[in-house]
Amino acid sequence: MASLEPLPSTHWVNDPKWEELLPCEEFWVSIQPLLLSRGYELRSRYHPGWTPSWLQPGGKPLHLCDDSLQIGYKMIDATRTNDSLKVVIRQVPTHTDELPLLAILSSPELQADPRNCTVPILDVIILPGNDELALIIMPMLRDFGDLPFRRVGEVVEMFEQLVHFLAFLHEQSIAHMDFCWFNIMMDGSRVVPKGWHFLSPFSHDGIPSGDFEWFDRWSVRPVKYYMIDFELSQRMNPQGNPCRFVGSWGQDRSVPEMSFTTPSDPFKVDVYQLGNVIKKLIRNYVGLDILKPLVDAMTNSDPLKRLTAEESSKQFSIFRKKCTARAMKRRIWKNEPPIPPLTSLERFLVRYLQYNPIN
Repeated sequence: MASLEPLPSTHWVNDPKWEELLPCEEFWVSIQPLLLSRGYELRSRYHPGWTPSWLQPGGKPLHLCDDSLQIGYKMIDATRTNDSLKVVIRQVPTHTDELPLLAILSSPELQADPRNCTVPILDVIILPGNDELALIIMPMLRDFGDLPFRRVGEVVEMFEQLVHFLAFLHEQSIAHMDFCWFNIMMDGSRVVPKGWHFLSPFSHDGIPSGDFEWFDRWSVRPVKYYMIDFELSQRMNPQGNPCRFVGSWGQDRSVPEMSFTTPSDPFKVDVYQLGNVIKKLIRNYVGLDILKPLVDAMTNSDPLKRLTAEESSKQFSIFRKKCTARAMKRRIWKNEPPIPPLTSLERFLVRYLQYNPIN
């Protein structure tokens, strides 16, 4: 349960660079009143007229102040005022198909399908006088891989959700085109019931304390996984004709057929990308070889021989029926250099004494 991992601070005490807003942060300050009027409160750093709390009389050291944490340009964390729900606000370019596709995938009919792992969209905010951007509001989710898997069944249950979702997505003639590692999120509310900070995910409140509590997924299952970032996604020809596309395929640049000149099948690329996510887990953990045959078929270098999403989903279902409860409970151990693997003593503590380090 409890992890006593030290949380290294990335801050230098009294470094003046933390006192200044980045250019990308000024955008959020400019729309803070609008967001508040819609029921979303930003951290104090993004309030007009902000004064760093560590500079005020009696202020805490900089590295203990939540308002010292800076965000990137596309997303920001916030709190929904009516229920204190932690949310993420993301900029969405209006020239892409992302908003229309999210509207389709968020329709009551498609939301009723249990295979749908599209990130929930809580709200959409149109910016006055800005035709280039809109804002979507999502629940604050957690990167699926930043806490270790502890049992075979934890990975199998994630794979199950994602492979069926990919088949569901392709049934709607939608190719995600970036079905990759950093776009897969999990609902961490069961795993980290005390919550975490958006910019300091191994602390509960953004303040380094060295006492971060979390539970392995098997003990709190089911854990729900979601897919985010549909910026590259497209709805292809739904008439059953072969689909071809030329262009970039997001994070995973190892796609064998990726080309800026020769058209390729975006649906087969999606399958390869998901297969590669699971292949990386197989490399990084000891004990996941039972997934290798299906993953190899999903990542065949020849797209004509590669499984479709529907075939992958069906083959997974066959595989899943053969999995015994004992096999699902089997322990797996992270082995991802340069992170040192757990020692024999640490593995004993994990098994029997609820020791839960973040590696």
